[in-house]
Amino acid sequence: MTQLQPREMDEIADMRGVPHTMVEDVYGIFIGCLLVALGLYLLRMAGLTTGGVAGIALMISYFAPLSAGQLFAIINLPIFLLFWRMLGTAYILRTVVATIAIMTLVQVVAGQMAVSAIARPMASLVGGTVTGMGVLAVTRHATGVGGSAVIARWLSRRKNWNFGAICMSFDAVIVTVAFVVLGADRGIWSLVAALAMNAVVFVWHRPDRYLAES
Repeated sequence: MTQLQPREMDEIADMRGVPHTMVEDVYGIFIGCLLVALGLYLLRMAGLTTGGVAGIALMISYFAPLSAGQLFAIINLPIFLLFWRMLGTAYILRTVVATIAIMTLVQVVAGQMAVSAIARPMASLVGGTVTGMGVLAVTRHATGVGGSAVIARWLSRRKNWNFGAICMSFDAVIVTVAFVVLGADRGIWSLVAALAMNAVVFVWHRPDRYLAES
């Protein structure tokens, strides 16, 4: 029998993946939701939006008497119900919990922080990147961040398409609407925010490199 070298054994172990513990899942999802809430707050203070359901909620919040957190939950509910059977109860329940956490943390962050002024270029880059890191953290723990992530996960599993590329396509439509609704200047920086957010997910959400599971 051929004896495997240590490097070959490590490669086989990597291919199997390393499951997350429950504590790691809870901590990872919480940190991810907190980062998403922080990113959305920075974008809100600059009057910008981003991609995904979070971006839709932000955009509507500028014209409706509801907060972005409330709108985030309202828009997501029917999507979760639609994809419940397709993605499984465990995944959808995790996503519902994450959605409620984000809705709550958006209010907490707004109540605990006071940003008197933030330039749109800074808000778009930092807010978009922080939001993207939050989405990445939550996604790596078998949880979605809003309805667009749920749809993207379903498509990536069914069609074997890149998760980040799917999200970026959705966001292109949302940002196009932002140009019309918010104006050219806010639309441009909202585009930068969406690109910054999706770049994080596109580069680092790679199942072929990162195989840990929940």
